Amino acid sequence: MPFRIGWFSTGRDPAARNLLETVYLDIVRNGIPASIDWIFCHRETGDGPANEEYKQRELFFDLAAKLDIPVATLSHVRFKPELRRKGLAESPSAAEPNPALEEWRNLYGKEVVKVIDLLSSADIVVMAGYMLIIGDPELETLKLVNIHPALPWGPKGTWQEVIHQLVAESATEQGIMVHLVTKDLDRGPAISYCRFPIRGQGWDDLWDLWKREVTQDTTLDVRENHPLFTKIRREGEIRELPLLRSAIRELALGKITIQEKKIRAGGKLLKEGWDLTHTIEHIVAQDAG
Repeated sequence: MPFRIGWFSTGRDPAARNLLETVYLDIVRNGIPASIDWIFCHRETGDGPANEEYKQRELFFDLAAKLDIPVATLSHVRFKPELRRKGLAESPSAAEPNPALEEWRNLYGKEVVKVIDLLSSADIVVMAGYMLIIGDPELETLKLVNIHPALPWGPKGTWQEVIHQLVAESATEQGIMVHLVTKDLDRGPAISYCRFPIRGQGWDDLWDLWKREVTQDTTLDVRENHPLFTKIRREGEIRELPLLRSAIRELALGKITIQEKKIRAGGKLLKEGWDLTHTIEHIVAQDAG
């Protein structure tokens, strides 16, 4: 029986389509014993204004149809909107929910699990650009896997927050990890990771430039468009898809297993995940080619 994959996505941009299509083609073209059995999206056709994100999501749905992958949807916008608005208004942030927002997430999560039960079981569920914070029902029921733009012991948060912290700490390396999703933000057990240096040839001049040009008064926009900042992001981006593809391969082939929220390889517990740096650097070199 093939390794069965579920897919969570908001489908809001071209990157969401690229993730889905790249992993799908990797499975098909390379004979990997795996399949993407279904997709779940927390938005529906007609549940918002016809803006750019809406158009991109329709393209995402079209791609899923082309790949013959069924899509299930449950609009979070239409689900108990009064309770959700109350929770968002009273919470310090989406990541720090008050009781009302926590209640809404868990009620919505129960309905998500019901929808998924109508599809098919999955060995893992990949969160690929899924922009909704999930509740306890999904965490307790599904093996959710996410990509985080840092090493397992590295900074938490968005990719922007990660890079800001790396620069503030004068870090020497950066990485990407694939990990299980838990309530502990960006600290779920790592499945695999890769690392790359951000010092040395091609980097030191950019660090010197940062020291000369960036001060306490420099705006966020200028910081995030600085050559050092953008190079760290670019080098991370080109490794994200290869790492996800490689992690799925290792799981499908049984080289890495997930048992009771713990990661093992060859029967041994991996406390920090499997270091796939050598594999990923080979792929990156080939792609640069």
